[in-house]
Amino acid sequence: MSLGRVEFGGPDRPPRRLRDLLQAQVDAAPPGSRIDWATYYFRDRALAEALIRASDRGVRVRLAIEPDPRRKGANDPVIAMLRKHGLNGGLRLFRAAVLDRGHLHAKIYAFSDPDIAWVGSFNPSGDEPEDAEVIAEIGDQDRGHNLLLGITRPKLTAALRRHVASLGWWTPLSLKGRLRFNLSVEDAGTRLYFYPRLRPLIVEHMIGGLTAGDRFRGAISHLKQGEFTRQLQLAVDRGVTVDLLVHDTERRVPSELVEELSGAGVGIVRVADPNDLPMHAKFLLIDHAGERSAWLGSHNFNKKSLKKNAELLLRTTDAEVIAALDARFDQIAAMA
Repeated sequence: MSLGRVEFGGPDRPPRRLRDLLQAQVDAAPPGSRIDWATYYFRDRALAEALIRASDRGVRVRLAIEPDPRRKGANDPVIAMLRKHGLNGGLRLFRAAVLDRGHLHAKIYAFSDPDIAWVGSFNPSGDEPEDAEVIAEIGDQDRGHNLLLGITRPKLTAALRRHVASLGWWTPLSLKGRLRFNLSVEDAGTRLYFYPRLRPLIVEHMIGGLTAGDRFRGAISHLKQGEFTRQLQLAVDRGVTVDLLVHDTERRVPSELVEELSGAGVGIVRVADPNDLPMHAKFLLIDHAGERSAWLGSHNFNKKSLKKNAELLLRTTDAEVIAALDARFDQIAAMA
């Protein structure tokens, strides 16, 4: 059974394509069904109104939202709308402990009828009319590079709905110690990993097993120096081909790190856009010993995602998903 389908947003796609996909599914959700969402940014008031309409017609709508994203107050208007009206499934705000400072950074958009859960890099962070100052800081995700994978395997969709239910009740530090967060959920070659977790270096250990002749490619929006970049450099030394497409901002990917990786033999390219549209896609493609796999989700390769944030990481060997990501990597590279 196929894992599902991948949908992309980007400068070469119709504007607001991914948020329109989500709204169409919200509008089609029948009474008695469920919607379970978790997201970091939520500024899209029209999409919030669609969720309210769904709740009013008898859809059970449960949302977990980060109340304190990097752009202070960005989610406040939507949170105020949802609080004022109320949802029959409940609105939960993810609160970090004072010394923790982790965030709800996962992006999960699950529906029960039809049974599908969208995961990936996209936040409904745009709005109309738009605030140019906000977009200048966080990037226009309605038009920049993003992706959502629509998972249709019941075991995985059920696990994602349970995950949304747990968010908002626990701080990141307490989540890390919970057994469920340290277990993975697997079905037919696809595995879900939830963060924070006690042993977070999952991708890094995988890179450590790559050998001469293997290939590693990644579209990475946020990249900082750490075990991930160290393992990439060691992999190059062992004869692994490594190619990266990264965000074109100093804050998300420092120039010093780009120079270091390039000097070590990593093929690394900043994805710039004449309209400053972000490269916010997050996916990896690995060819190892004749097996192909792909990784995607909300997980960034920086300390906060690794140790503090509530994140989602997915690994799959699904051939259709890998082919779609493979083609998209080449398309983004051509635009870079």
